[in-house]
Amino acid sequence: MLPPPEHVEHILIWHNGALGDLLLAGPALTAIRRYYHRSRLTGVGHPECWRLLQEVLSLEAVWDAGASLWSRLFTQGELPAFLAERLSGFSLALVFTPRPSHDFLSRLRQAGVRRVLWIPSFSENGREPVRTLQARHLAELGLAYEPEPLHLPVAAGENEPLPAGLPGNQPLLTVAPGSGHAKKNWPLSHYFEVTRTLAWEFDLQVAWLAGPAELSWLPYLQGLARSQGQTLVAGLPLSQVARVLALTRLYLGGDSGITHLAVATGARDVLALFGPTDPKVWAPFGGNLTLLTAPGDCVPCTAGRDITCEAPICLRNLSPEKVLQVAVALLSGR
Repeated sequence: MLPPPEHVEHILIWHNGALGDLLLAGPALTAIRRYYHRSRLTGVGHPECWRLLQEVLSLEAVWDAGASLWSRLFTQGELPAFLAERLSGFSLALVFTPRPSHDFLSRLRQAGVRRVLWIPSFSENGREPVRTLQARHLAELGLAYEPEPLHLPVAAGENEPLPAGLPGNQPLLTVAPGSGHAKKNWPLSHYFEVTRTLAWEFDLQVAWLAGPAELSWLPYLQGLARSQGQTLVAGLPLSQVARVLALTRLYLGGDSGITHLAVATGARDVLALFGPTDPKVWAPFGGNLTLLTAPGDCVPCTAGRDITCEAPICLRNLSPEKVLQVAVALLSGR
């Protein structure tokens, strides 16, 4: 069971998942913060992702889970003094991972953390929404709550200039065509067709987002954006991407961490395109989200996190006409 708040001064929260996984845990993390409202919180994982949560969780510190000092938690033998010194001041560690690693949890206790508890970061084989799974697990530990959407204030990086032309005088259509898995991506030619039509009919400014996963697409996206008088936003830190998303009238993307970020930062309308993966499990959580699922009897085809199809035929068959119809309705306020 979770220790009572009055007995917990400092909490370590370990979540080394990618951006989308961390934001899916947002309802659980905010519930933990409310319950332990006087405790000091330290987040461990991908620092750039965790810093997006710095304000909403009032984090005291963000540590990099990839730093070499943590490697001794995954091996046997005596723990070095510097690691015990760093961890011994924590009253509680909450570890978000797909499966409980009993050796890792035990090593945290050996390092001096007084109470160590595991929370599933997602369901490996089921089809239960992540927020529901985590709420149920925390309720069993004594923290009952109703999951609420995560809302991220966009303050980080506000003094840094955005790419040239942003924001402009026209409403912003932001497009993120990539993801961490090629089989989750709607065809680029479909994105081009839809964005070209929407920009013309609604007088929209178009910004294409590209991150590390889209490096091979950059020459194509650069030419596409230049030929249409659009903006390519490539290689920005997440804090700056969040600012662009907060200015967005309509966001269009797939099952990706940036889509989760668009929902959390308050893009007015987010249109998310899902194919092989199950939106019941992986979709963002928010009132500004509209979901479109690709057609097909086999959709979704994921078994847990694995995409079993050889090629995302379903997403190819999600027609630009269908996506355009829904986007037009959103932009028209219907």
